[in-house]
Order: sequence, then C-alpha cells, then structure tokens
Amino acid sequence: MIKVRKIDFEFPDDIPFYFNPENARMSMTANVLSFLAPAFERYFIKAIKRALPDIKNRAVREEADLFCKQEGLHAKAHIDHQNMLLRKYPALKALRDRVNQSYDELDRTESNAFALAYATTIELSFKPLAKFFIENRQLFFARGDKRIASFILWHFVEEFEHRSAMYNVYRDVVDDYWFRVKASKRTRAHVATLAADVRETCLACEPLPSDESNELQPPLISRAKLALGIFETHSPLHNPESGRVPQWITDWFAAEEAGQDMRTYFLGTDKTNRNS
Repeated sequence: MIKVRKIDFEFPDDIPFYFNPENARMSMTANVLSFLAPAFERYFIKAIKRALPDIKNRAVREEADLFCKQEGLHAKAHIDHQNMLLRKYPALKALRDRVNQSYDELDRTESNAFALAYATTIELSFKPLAKFFIENRQLFFARGDKRIASFILWHFVEEFEHRSAMYNVYRDVVDDYWFRVKASKRTRAHVATLAADVRETCLACEPLPSDESNELQPPLISRAKLALGIFETHSPLHNPESGRVPQWITDWFAAEEAGQDMRTYFLGTDKTNRNS
C-alpha cells in the first residue's frame, strides 16, 4: 500500500552545488534529477487525471490517486532543491524553463496514451535504479551532504514503493504492449536529451568537484544487475512486483513509521548499514 509522507526537507544555501565533493557522478545525478523530476512528474499526474474516468479497476484507481499524491510531493521537494541551485546561479532559470517547455510541448502534441506509455517506461526503470543506488549507497552518498543524500534516497524508496502503480494504470487503460515498446524509444531519447542539457548547463556554471575518471565504480555485478533490470522492463512478461525488496528499504519504512527524522536519515543505525 502506498503511503503519502509529507517530509519537510530543507535546502539552505550552505548545501554545496554538487552535494558530494568525492563523487562527481552522484552529485550531477542529484542535480539532473531535480531539474527533470518536477516536469515529468507533473506530466504523469496530468495524464493520470485525464485517464481516471477510463480506469475500470477500483483498486487501480485508488492506487493511482495515491501515486499522484506521492509524485506531487516529490515534485515539490525537487523544486525546493532547484530553487536552492538557482539562488547560487540565477542563470539556471532558463534551463528550468527549457525542461518545463519540453514537457508542455509533449503534452500539447502527443496523445494521452503516449503520456501514459512514457510515464510507465520511466516508472518501470525506477525500480532497478532504486535498487542500484540503495545497494551502493555507501559509495554514492556516505561522504556527501546528508540532507541531499536523505532526500534523494527518500525519492528512490517511494519510487520502489509505487513501482507497479503506473504499470497498472497503463494496462487498465491502454493495454497495448507494442505501443509502449515503441513509445519507450522516444521516451529514453527525450530524457537523455534533457539530461545532457542539464549536465552541460550545470558544468557551465560550476565544474565538478572531482574527476569522474578517478572515482570508484560500483561492483561489476551491481552494474550488470542494473542493466539487466532495465532490459527486463521491456519484456511482455515483466512483473514490477517480482523480486526481493532490499532490506534497507524495509528498514527505512520501519524507521519512518517509528517517527525518526527522515530528513537526515540516509544510512541509519548499524542494523540498516548492513548490505542489502
């Protein structure tokens, strides 16, 4: 069951532009995500709201409503992070406008079926991505600013929680596997183009704090599992609910339920530091 959590993450100006000076890749990933996520999450929400009258299954409709609420809170937090980055470099407003305009153009020119297929492609990819980042959290986050680390990990935890919501909406409303496969090629190209724009614009504002070529890489098996996980999302037999839930995600849910402050929770106690 999806739980809507209102966590008031804070983004004061003392947070570095790149939150982890020892991991340039993750630092850039955080910034790219915060420029893209609000726009594509708004796009998803609009598509689902248009599709609501066509959702036949009551459970899918209720799950879709909770999904939209979670995505709305993700977008708000990423906008707050965006605003912190813009205070450092006001010229980034033009970048934000370009990303928003790109999704507005998709919304104007493409069908709602395409929007649902686009959203499903992205959401299915988030499950293997979430597992990858969580299982390698020490490498990606341990020496970074804990406020950004906990914020990004919260996003991945909740993406894993609602991993089947968008897939279920698509199957209930459109249910065309080949249309989704065809749309996924355009989806990935569109996201890659926007991500490259964010990266180049951020680099024009401030160089990365470390040399990417000298950084430690996650284990080869972990990278292979990520690639295989994303590849599997294209299978007509793919089930987003399949597979083991990483222990750290289970521990995160338990910590949040127990009332811990999740704004600075990213490694947790000794119990949650064990490998997933």
